[in-house]
Amino acid sequence: MGGDKMLLELAGRPVLAYSLDVFQRSERVSAIVVVASDANRNEIEHLVSASGFDKVLAVVDGGERRQDSTANGVDRLMADAGADVEMVLIHDGARPFVDEDMVMRGLAAATATGAAVPALTVSDTIKNVGADGVVTGTLDRTRLRAIQTPQVFRLDILAPALRTSEDVTDDASLIELAGGAVVLFDGHPDNIKLTTPADTDTAEAIIARRKGLVATSGAHRWGTGFDGHAFAAGGPLRLGGVDIDHDGHLEGHSDGDVLLHALASAVLGAAGLGDLGSNFPSSDPAYAGIDSRGLLKRAASMAGDAGWVVAYLDATIIAQQPKLAPYVNRIAESIAKTLSIASGSVSIKITSTDHVGAIGRGEGIAAQAIVTLSPKPSK
Repeated sequence: MGGDKMLLELAGRPVLAYSLDVFQRSERVSAIVVVASDANRNEIEHLVSASGFDKVLAVVDGGERRQDSTANGVDRLMADAGADVEMVLIHDGARPFVDEDMVMRGLAAATATGAAVPALTVSDTIKNVGADGVVTGTLDRTRLRAIQTPQVFRLDILAPALRTSEDVTDDASLIELAGGAVVLFDGHPDNIKLTTPADTDTAEAIIARRKGLVATSGAHRWGTGFDGHAFAAGGPLRLGGVDIDHDGHLEGHSDGDVLLHALASAVLGAAGLGDLGSNFPSSDPAYAGIDSRGLLKRAASMAGDAGWVVAYLDATIIAQQPKLAPYVNRIAESIAKTLSIASGSVSIKITSTDHVGAIGRGEGIAAQAIVTLSPKPSK
């Protein structure tokens, strides 16, 4: 691949960040351990810290073989999370497109036997070939499956199986060697493993499709939004519908949530419905102190009435203080939940003004946003 796959950038984000983001957001996942090589451990630790992946308990070194790496991760998980660990999902960091549905399917399937793996049917004809390159037979593809990750195991079944001396290419093989039963659940064609440079082109295409950017520009609409407010005494601070522990809040007719105001403004603009002030005027007492999640929902509903649905949101919070990185994933999750869209359709970034201007002096916070709308599907 010409470099470390885990840190290779796809659409501006490291490969590993995509799967960590899914597990961080999942309500069923309580703790994460990343198993890394010695060469990339420091950079991955920085990625975890900078991205606010607070479910990550540790980044540990891998081992000589796959099961050695898995054992290192499981041992650390048991040491840090202890009796709280019931099920373990083992995922290849080089598969950036795992999703919450796959996590849920895996946990449900593993409940019965204690071991479950995602699988796809094989569409190509598969042949056995001898050392001389001559075909020795054709396999029945109706009985073949291509296996993916995350593979899901009950801890009491996985832990003893990890001590085998046999070399394996996936963790489920350990259970098979121990005589255990492994069931299959549906994988997903997007859940590719990055192995060759050509795979990065496929991955970029998947990201573009998921963002709704693969059609012609005439099929989509884009809108921008901006908002900023000064601090007032007394917390908490609210951003993206999340309360943040701080000694100040943002002044405003509503709850002062500049991020949601910028997003709502962008939604309205993309749909050609005017600005935030004309639709939700500060002179109207109905909006006094209102939860801005309601404003964003209303803006999306108005866009829906005009024939558009929210496909993707990208926003930047501009703040010198407080430190917001630990809240980024919670904020993005809150926005996705508010709009009932996939978590992967929300991107939230943090920046500062390097102490320049009013924001740099800590006097307030601003936010800017870009929203992509897609045509509303016909019923």
